[in-house]
Amino acid sequence: MQKFSPALILSCLLLAVCVHAEPIADDGYAAGIEKWRQDFDHDVRTGGWLTLVARYKLEEGETAIGGDPKLAMVVLDAPARLGVLRRHDRSIQFEPEPGALLTLDGKAISGAVELSTRPPTGRVRTGAICFAVRQVGEDYYVLVRNDQNPAIKNFKGTTWYPIDRSYRVAATFLPYAQPEKVPVPMTRVDSKDVLTSSGDVQFQLAGKTLRLKTFVDEHELFIMFQDQTSGKNTYGGGRFLNAALPKDGVTELDFNKAFNPYCSVNFYVICPVPPAENRLPVQVAAGETFTEHD
Repeated sequence: MQKFSPALILSCLLLAVCVHAEPIADDGYAAGIEKWRQDFDHDVRTGGWLTLVARYKLEEGETAIGGDPKLAMVVLDAPARLGVLRRHDRSIQFEPEPGALLTLDGKAISGAVELSTRPPTGRVRTGAICFAVRQVGEDYYVLVRNDQNPAIKNFKGTTWYPIDRSYRVAATFLPYAQPEKVPVPMTRVDSKDVLTSSGDVQFQLAGKTLRLKTFVDEHELFIMFQDQTSGKNTYGGGRFLNAALPKDGVTELDFNKAFNPYCSVNFYVICPVPPAENRLPVQVAAGETFTEHD
């Protein structure tokens, strides 16, 4: 799966204004982009994004889950009752239905267990059906997967703009005085996740000096953006981009690797929404395309 992340390195504003990123000639560049895109397509197919079949917000108290359509949490193709989820503040317990053949992280369970909300743990499984509880901001959601979801077979694959080296640009990292904790809205739910931002990147594209807010994710910069192609030739909810941590205050943005959030291929996936300041006034005709707009 794609990774995200940033760093706090002081940079020179003059460089961002004066340097237009003429990519260094590299005979292997296009082949490298094609390989990256193939790997990304493989991740969409096999990374579990297409297996999600249901999503439920887990409220305080007790909630039954199973295949019975009368239950609060219905899991298609599952036994009538899988058990009961109990939430008390941040504590999540699951008590299986007597006689239900279930495992938790690969081990058989027969009595009440505490569920971890940290991936990849806390997975309750019966056959091809699996569910787990995950935290989004202050809220918790039950995410249900089916390894035999027809969406896997029906996925048509990712589509991309032709590779264009002019969309490979140098950018200056402009750190904030202090890192910011940013409540970021998520698609299709009311919850907000809190992401850390420690600076912006500034660069030139289409004859304009542009700026994007970045977020921290382990060992890379993570950038969410919308542009003048959004909702037309690309996904309306925007696209994502990863970049290397700045070195001497400079990094590289390669929009040929701009990709759609996974919520673009599955309604049950939730994704962060690009901040308002990351709406670019230019067309970024590079990276992943999208045509199945509502």
